[in-house]
Amino acid sequence: MCTSTIGRAPRSSAAFLLLSLAALWLALPGLAWAQRVDPLIAVAEDPLELQHLAIQFIRVNQPQDALAALNKALQTVPDNAETHMWVGVALTQLNDLDGAEASFGRALATNPRLTEAHNWFGVYWARRGDLDRAVAEYMLALRDPAFPPISRARVLANLGVVHIERGDLGAAIAVLSEANQTGMATSDPLYSLIRVNLAESLLKSGRGEETLATLRDLVGGQRKHAEAELLTGLAYRDLGEDRRAREHLQEVLRAAPGTAHAQRALDALAALPSVIGQR
Repeated sequence: MCTSTIGRAPRSSAAFLLLSLAALWLALPGLAWAQRVDPLIAVAEDPLELQHLAIQFIRVNQPQDALAALNKALQTVPDNAETHMWVGVALTQLNDLDGAEASFGRALATNPRLTEAHNWFGVYWARRGDLDRAVAEYMLALRDPAFPPISRARVLANLGVVHIERGDLGAAIAVLSEANQTGMATSDPLYSLIRVNLAESLLKSGRGEETLATLRDLVGGQRKHAEAELLTGLAYRDLGEDRRAREHLQEVLRAAPGTAHAQRALDALAALPSVIGQR
């Protein structure tokens, strides 16, 4: 089940939400921070400081507070392309898609070379269900040779999910494999999101051994990654290694009871041969 960016729930899987945001910030203690920062909007005057505050609110899914900071910043610097881009992101979170489109348009009209805006505009079009325009924006972002490797990985991850949505697993595997080669730290939330989506694509393509290799760093640790354990179990099942499949599928039930991952694991366990008579 693919995991991806801010946006609509995908037709085929869990949530087409917050890859760019979750990848950047999922592990941050943002909610406690936001409770402290809210009053600072009133006293902040510097547009860059206000933009920074807004990004923190976007991280913790508080778009109304983000807009308050961004609108205040625009009173001082009305033509700042990055500020208009973040307004678009906040409005996308609020599902004000027409307003978001206008804001992304203003950002790119002000600075057509703002590569990150193309990425976010791609996320926007994916949410609207226009996958062709999403791909076009992602490709524009990827053309920038100066785009930092971690930012490039995020765009590739978003593009990979679009390919998954289209059912083009070969293209998804290609771009997600490229994203996986950026050398990011295994502690970066983006690392696990890319690997899980890549593994899901490999699994659906009948490439069980590659699925296992892709997920090796995400399974068996103290902090269980339920989806990685699930896909590992399914890969072992497809390879005919029922005992190892059962071990990982049961781990999903312990790590994520009551979730969609757990239900998928239960269904797979029910279809495995009985353990009676097995060594």
